[in-house]
Amino acid sequence: MRRTLPAGRMTPVPLAERGEVWKPSRHPAQRSIATWWWAATNRRHVGCRSLDRLSTAMLLDFHPAVVDFGAWSAQLVWRERGRERRLVPDFFVRTASGKTVVVTCPPAIGPTERFERQLEVVSATAEGAGWLVGVPRLPGDVALANLRWVSRRRQPRFGDPEVEQVLAHAFGRVRPLWEGVEACGVPRALVLPRLYHMLWHRRLAVDWNTALGPGALVGPPGAVGEPDAVRRPLAVEQR
Repeated sequence: MRRTLPAGRMTPVPLAERGEVWKPSRHPAQRSIATWWWAATNRRHVGCRSLDRLSTAMLLDFHPAVVDFGAWSAQLVWRERGRERRLVPDFFVRTASGKTVVVTCPPAIGPTERFERQLEVVSATAEGAGWLVGVPRLPGDVALANLRWVSRRRQPRFGDPEVEQVLAHAFGRVRPLWEGVEACGVPRALVLPRLYHMLWHRRLAVDWNTALGPGALVGPPGAVGEPDAVRRPLAVEQR
């Protein structure tokens, strides 16, 4: 059941886990794409109305401080210049600290005057509801490409405790990817999906700014630095 509530009464509502109140419609004149991201964080599909938003969903899913997130689960309604205005934020995120972050993504061309005005409305609503406001920070092309490749093995079916134990031993120190794979003594077709699964779930670390090839440096968690936009995928407005 959908209800309209003032911002001050939205604080206890778990928007990160609620269903959609709106879905984008495809128009022939628009070049955007609506798709879905299967999130390993909550094992649900999360809606994304552009490829940049799909990348944002991937980064949220990868981040250890995100414990749940969903898309299009609330619509903001306000009046401006005598007209009713509506806005559906892209994502609602619940963090490990219990905070709710409302995420609004700028257009692909960058922030516009309209987006800045919408962000003002989101910020005012968030202040009343006790939310934080986050704007995505996408990493460079190489890091994004690496994360996309590794994310293909995020599903539970790619986990294998026995192979992962061998991989954890092989990469107990930082070493080139292929060197560690060869040291495992496990067939490549079996070990590589498990390696990517461990990278996605942060049971191993890699230099995301280097192409994920034979020479990429892989090691135990925390042994290899992460790009700032991977460590902090959102520019969060502090209150």
